[in-house]
Amino acid sequence: MAKTWLSLFILVLLLFQQDSKTVEIYRVEREDRLEVFARNSNIYPVTVELNVEVEHLKPNRNLPYIGVVPAKGNEKLLDLMFTDKEKGWNVRSSYTYYPGNIFAHHQDGYAYRLPYGKGEFYKVAQGFGGTFSHQGDLQHSLDFDMPEGTPVFAAREGKVVLLEQENKTGGPDKNMMDFANYVTILHEDGTFADYSHLRYKGVSVQLGQQINRGQIIGYAGATGFATGPHLHFVVKKAKKGGGFVSIPVEFTTVNGIQELQEGESYAGY
Repeated sequence: MAKTWLSLFILVLLLFQQDSKTVEIYRVEREDRLEVFARNSNIYPVTVELNVEVEHLKPNRNLPYIGVVPAKGNEKLLDLMFTDKEKGWNVRSSYTYYPGNIFAHHQDGYAYRLPYGKGEFYKVAQGFGGTFSHQGDLQHSLDFDMPEGTPVFAAREGKVVLLEQENKTGGPDKNMMDFANYVTILHEDGTFADYSHLRYKGVSVQLGQQINRGQIIGYAGATGFATGPHLHFVVKKAKKGGGFVSIPVEFTTVNGIQELQEGESYAGY
């Protein structure tokens, strides 16, 4: 009987790191108002939460403000109108931001491609709601049991926004959590897909690259916190306050469009 390898922890859900230099809040003074802007230098959109306390200013939007700044975008968040400029004005503000668009809506009618070659046949070692590790925000994740070096294909078109391929180690130890190789792709509807536990030097795409459905993006491995070679796949969206929640998806198989079941094997199509 073939061995079944399972993800013990899905590190990629936590890999986007907030850096104070990548999103900047600034203001521009006009004759009758202050304009507040956010500049996002990341290659993915971010959600910004802005708290403002003002004196002798009237905001044109309800506060606190929550909005999305596009990738490489510069977005005006709000206007603060002077109520009595002769008395001066004062602004006290704080903000936080996190990757992704919390207002994104997954294209539920989209049928994903199986993330391996046509005609190849692999087992779902752990499916949606798998008791081993697919719970909570990770509930709608899939582990495909496949040998190291198996080509991994993009299940959906999009842009590469995160990757790692320099790690060489992996194993069933929490100390391995920082050593997973992976590719993260941003889809047109604002969701992301993670392809995790790739082998050393097992990424064949570049940051910012536009990827076609069915394009090879890397090669399966066992890096990071994992018990053996397999591919972890998850579609996810940003949630309020930061982090991500996984999304249930369906795939095109030789037997039609299906939600994959744990323990079953499916042929690439």
